[in-house]
Amino acid sequence: ANALLLRRSCEVWMDLATEMNQDFTALGIKRLLPRFLHFFVNPRVNRLYKLASYSVRDVQYAVFNRHYTIAQLLNDGCPKCPEGPEPDPILRRVKAVFNHPIGDYAVQPRVATMAAQGITMAHYMEGASYTVGPTQNLSIRLTSMVREMGGEVLCDATVTEIIVNKKTGRAVGVKVRKTSEPNSESGEATEIYAKNIVCATSIFNLYRNLLPQSLPIVQEFEQTSTLTKSNGHVFLFCKIQGDAKDLQLPTHNLWYFHSYDMDQAFDQYFADPVRHRPPTCYIGFPCTKDPTWSKRYPGVSNCILISDGLYEWFTKWQNTQVGQRGQDYEVFKEQLTQHLLEILYETVPQVQGKVAFHTLGTPLTEVSYLASYQAGSYGTKCDLEMFTERNSVWTTTPRTKVRGLTMAGSDAFLPAVCGAMYGGILGATSVLGRVGTVRMLLAFLPDFATALQKDNPKMSRAQAYARAIHLLGTEYVAN
Repeated sequence: ANALLLRRSCEVWMDLATEMNQDFTALGIKRLLPRFLHFFVNPRVNRLYKLASYSVRDVQYAVFNRHYTIAQLLNDGCPKCPEGPEPDPILRRVKAVFNHPIGDYAVQPRVATMAAQGITMAHYMEGASYTVGPTQNLSIRLTSMVREMGGEVLCDATVTEIIVNKKTGRAVGVKVRKTSEPNSESGEATEIYAKNIVCATSIFNLYRNLLPQSLPIVQEFEQTSTLTKSNGHVFLFCKIQGDAKDLQLPTHNLWYFHSYDMDQAFDQYFADPVRHRPPTCYIGFPCTKDPTWSKRYPGVSNCILISDGLYEWFTKWQNTQVGQRGQDYEVFKEQLTQHLLEILYETVPQVQGKVAFHTLGTPLTEVSYLASYQAGSYGTKCDLEMFTERNSVWTTTPRTKVRGLTMAGSDAFLPAVCGAMYGGILGATSVLGRVGTVRMLLAFLPDFATALQKDNPKMSRAQAYARAIHLLGTEYVAN
């Protein structure tokens, strides 16, 4: 009886992710529809906001301890989970395993909105993909397309300010300086003007760094927003001697859990990262996913480990340059490195003694190379404030109150990897307008259908189009 009850709870949990995926479809469609048509999707969007107001911890308690259905969560509300760890060891493990997507949005269960958990679970239910060849093939292909259409992609260029016309209040361009020049902040800036400006570097960079601080909208953001930036990460990159097949390295991604009591593990690690291991750690071997790797790098494999890291641990070094942060910084990095190497050797013991080189990236590395605001890897933190009504003007939308300025990336829709990609689509639709969006989708469908036929040659052209439309209308818009 208990096994059947647990199975039913697991099914409700998975069904909840699917339902929230469909609710996100409605939110994406709402962003495209004129206001007078919002009533078509508002019931679904309202469902999403209701579920997004619950924490992951509380929803797990409702589903696994109180055996709530989705209907009960929507109609009766979500009960509050008691303080302390889950007393049942089986449920404690089940809850932790179902929390494995936590690394894709970087918020512990007690704090995280169920919206982030649900959409991330749904995104990976059918697996994921990897590039043939190095991952920079993505940027190479995309930049080539931009240039073919008359655009340009600038490297070694940092945008320092968005230019706003003082008379009209419209965003009209950006100021750019060379990133590699030591005194670039004080050097002469190049001004680039455009009809539309798209910002994909988080609302915190936008309102605290890029827009002129005298703008009323900047003051409004500081006074009314209750959002916080996401946490950062620690990255360990490893070179491993030996062929991936000979070493029997896994082709799938691995997730390490330090404890099945996730909240306690996060609390301990954030309080003392030297004494305590990371609560979770992603372990991946890109060399096993890329079919061209062994030809390009014979006899060598690689691995990346990613765990959570707080910018606040590194504030004493925030004004220092790369390579000039002192011995105490290197000692701290080595302590974090040893935690991750221990996790690697315990999880994949055959690589012990074969790591020829490793280097650690910290939240300061994110700031230096990605210009993320205080190392916020995912832009806005996926907590309960993210989907409140008062914050809807700032995030989960590509539109801003500055004419000519559009948001893209994670803060335009949803944090994490999949949210950033489809936040880009919403940003594009905001610039193109409704007619332009329809034209874009119609131009995209033939190529999408062709790709589906390539994956499944038995699929007819009509079936491929039908499948493409289905995916575009459910999974692709939703995610």
